[in-house]
Amino acid sequence: MKNLSHILLSCLLFFSVTGVNAGYAETSIDTIIFPFERKTFIEGNKSVSFHLRNGTTNIPYLIQGSMEYFSEATGKNAEKENKVEKLPFIITPPLFKLEPGKAYDWRILFSGNADSLPKDRESAYIVKFRAIPPKKIDTDEEVKGDNKKTDFTAIQAIHFKVYYRPKAFEKLLIEDAQKKLSFRVEGNELVVKNDSPIYMALDSFEVAGVTFEEDELFKPLIPLGEQRFKFSGNIKSGSKATWSVLDELVLDLPKETSVIQ
Repeated sequence: MKNLSHILLSCLLFFSVTGVNAGYAETSIDTIIFPFERKTFIEGNKSVSFHLRNGTTNIPYLIQGSMEYFSEATGKNAEKENKVEKLPFIITPPLFKLEPGKAYDWRILFSGNADSLPKDRESAYIVKFRAIPPKKIDTDEEVKGDNKKTDFTAIQAIHFKVYYRPKAFEKLLIEDAQKKLSFRVEGNELVVKNDSPIYMALDSFEVAGVTFEEDELFKPLIPLGEQRFKFSGNIKSGSKATWSVLDELVLDLPKETSVIQ
């Protein structure tokens, strides 16, 4: 598994650009600047904050914030999954105009029932910010069969994860929790068992001659559960693997070595 530090998506966020009104645009995440850190909400607290800054000099953005469900299967949002429970968080303000060069802190407020959430493990949710520019942009590209210009608006969508952690293990560090990880092979899948109560994300996993599909790298290490990573190549039971996980600041911890069961 290749190093993940340069994408950070498996632990902290993922990023997308949506083209609206029959157009497409390439844009940069650099226009919206944010700190890299794990956002953990401790049971009993009132809120956590998310800090965004408009890195442009002349483009104001309307920032639309919302909460979404989290998929343990993919590590992304779970829009297509059947979810019946009510989201326990709300974001305020849901709309805010972020001027060029300015910053703002959004608050994620707990609005649920703590008794309805697991007490023995973390729960995870998605915080979604959509950065909407002020107007459409004209392009000189001709639409096939038509000489009219195509209008489009490029909307940046940034998805963060927020973790709800029971107070019973509020001070548990990832550096200590990683000792509860174990690895085994079943067919063409690497199975990572996480016996700790918190989510973790692999920064690297190295076994000679083995490659993983990019989508596999988004998957979290599920607390008190197992995650499966499909791979191409051959991993034999008894092989040694070198791996590392990301810490609370989304930095890689020192590499560890484990025997594949």
